Amino acid sequence: RLGDIFNGCSYDMLDCALADTIQRFPLDIKPFKDMIQGMRMDTTKDRYENFEELYNYCYYVAGTVALMSVPIIAKSPESLTHAKSIYHTALCLGIGNQLTNILRDVGEDASMG
Repeated sequence: RLGDIFNGCSYDMLDCALADTIQRFPLDIKPFKDMIQGMRMDTTKDRYENFEELYNYCYYVAGTVALMSVPIIAKSPESLTHAKSIYHTALCLGIGNQLTNILRDVGEDASMG
């Protein structure tokens, strides 16, 4: 369905909203696909053996959102910052936000096993 939306085929009003955004901004489908993969990870895994695994999870569930946001938030035309640097910074922010969410919930999660 995501591929259809990126190709301009909408099935409902939510699809229409995303299709309109895709038409207006230079969005890449990869972060969207990766975010879906992150949602799938949430259904199959709840523990991570090391930071590398945790970082990977954080990319899929939050880093992707940051990457999707960059073309919409956009870079000022007069900015001297390279786009690659902006995407890297956004990715770090998304992953940092997810790590913060995990730390915030660690007590509650521990009480649930």
